[in-house]
Amino acid sequence: MIRFNTLARLRHEPEARGFQLSYLWSSLAGLLVPTLVILVGMISMLLDSKGLKESTVTLGTHLAIPLSEEYTTQKPLMQLTQLVGFTLLTATIFAGCVWLQRRSADARANQIVKSLHGRILKQSLRRAEVEGAAAQHVRANDIIGNQLPCVQTGLSQWYQAVPRSLLTLLGCVFLALLVNVWLAVLAVISGVLVRRSFRKLHQQKDTELTDWEVPRSRQRMASLVGQAPLLARLQSQGIADQAYQQELDSMFRKIDMQHSRQARIWPLVFLAVSTAIAVMILGLGVNLLGSGSGLNVPAALVLGLALGGAASAAGQLQNLGSQLTKSGEASDAIYRYLKRSDEVAPSEQRVGLAGIRDNVEIRDVTLSDSNGELILSHLSLELYPEQLIALMGTEQVSTRALTELLMGFGLPGEGRVSIDGIPLRDIHPQALARNVMWIEPDGPIWDGTILENLSGNDSGISSSDVFDALREVNVYERIQRLPEGLNTIVSANDSMLGVETTYGIAVARALLHKPPILLALEPPPPAEHMAEDPCLNAFKKLVRGGTLVVLLPRRLPSLRSADRVVLLNGARLAGEGNHGELLATSDLYRHLNYLLFNPYRHQKRSRDSAAKIHQRP
Repeated sequence: MIRFNTLARLRHEPEARGFQLSYLWSSLAGLLVPTLVILVGMISMLLDSKGLKESTVTLGTHLAIPLSEEYTTQKPLMQLTQLVGFTLLTATIFAGCVWLQRRSADARANQIVKSLHGRILKQSLRRAEVEGAAAQHVRANDIIGNQLPCVQTGLSQWYQAVPRSLLTLLGCVFLALLVNVWLAVLAVISGVLVRRSFRKLHQQKDTELTDWEVPRSRQRMASLVGQAPLLARLQSQGIADQAYQQELDSMFRKIDMQHSRQARIWPLVFLAVSTAIAVMILGLGVNLLGSGSGLNVPAALVLGLALGGAASAAGQLQNLGSQLTKSGEASDAIYRYLKRSDEVAPSEQRVGLAGIRDNVEIRDVTLSDSNGELILSHLSLELYPEQLIALMGTEQVSTRALTELLMGFGLPGEGRVSIDGIPLRDIHPQALARNVMWIEPDGPIWDGTILENLSGNDSGISSSDVFDALREVNVYERIQRLPEGLNTIVSANDSMLGVETTYGIAVARALLHKPPILLALEPPPPAEHMAEDPCLNAFKKLVRGGTLVVLLPRRLPSLRSADRVVLLNGARLAGEGNHGELLATSDLYRHLNYLLFNPYRHQKRSRDSAAKIHQRP
């Protein structure tokens, strides 16, 4: 049973309005199907009787089509020509109505789903203040990749089937009843019974075998194959072979059971369909041959076509019902995501921010993920302007979460983050965007020219400023070698730009805009040795200008140049100090430096492993 209110909320969106003509095309297409069936029956009657001489054409017990005297007096060939021409015209109108209705249905579904895409972007910015930016990527990937396409398919099918398929179903069933009530009822009952028997038999397929038991047996056998050489060394006397054979026999017993169940389905369905057809033929034969008042061949054709049209419409509605089940769940998930949260104050109640005068204070902050796992635990820090701060940790999620908190993303379960004494959640998002900048190895780069990526919306940045910034980070010559130079159009993950170039563009952007707070994720060091890192020099220049630079280091010179290194062990603060102080006092810090920056670690580990292999007896 289709729940007609499944996508009601989506169908009442403002973008769904203004398509009144689509209901006209849909209704007209639905009513033209039984009309075409009647016209085909009249053509059959004309051919069977070699002309229509009577004032009415009787196509069943209660179906009589009146004809004009002018038409009945014409020659049979002229009657056939007019009837076929009118039928062809009706079919053309039907095809046009279906085309217009499908175009309208797809356009309406596209407009609704397109508006949802825009609302999801706006909501992600709001939710990021509570849940964090990384969580929005995961949620958006699911919504945009899975749920919105499912909703679009459901909406499109809805607008295509309603009311066309409903009118076709009702019209064809009514037409079949007019032809012969008992045969129509018998056909409907037979069809319903066949369909139910098919579904019942189809549901008896043991999906648990396919979905769980057989794959589990295959995994167990693969595991035994991997263990067999080791068990052979233990002189296990064929234990692995015996276990493997038992698992193999068990798996094929399950597969044979599954195949035997599947093998019964189609013969039983075929038998049921054959029985239903036989009953219909006998009933039709009784009406055709049993009495003079029975059905004629044209009436039987009308009955068959009407039942076929009804079955087709019922199939479309059933497919719609299956799709609506999926689309309804996707719609509910989308609207749950779009639901306005009261945890964040409205933008009009927030304050502005003009740089940093005193400090950024993180006081007793605790942050957890959606599963309750701690990301930050009772963290307290004070960060000051004109400092280069490096964040090091055993878990990347903790250091990344700390930078997201400084961008205003994520709502701590305990504690607070403030800038100059103003809680971060009370600062207007646009004010934060003007004062906090994030850069990473991929830029980030957005679609546009390189010049637009550098200057953004700031018209006060001159060309000479852009050239100077690019020279400072040593990417000016690389960009000038591009086909259009600064006017080259780029996009995210552009293949023509390497990591060093995109990162250099991001650092040059920071030099041009001079944000009060700069958060940066470094790329790994380049393959070729650099005597001096121009991006690190740019960070130092920004620090001298009053910027607080918080760095997630991937290069040892950056770590050595940091005024402070904040060390996290999991979710907790493990130490603070400069590079030399932590090397002298923290085993954890020395270990992290060894893991991240020792160029001989992997080579040494490979040599040790090779030596151990050669030492085995």
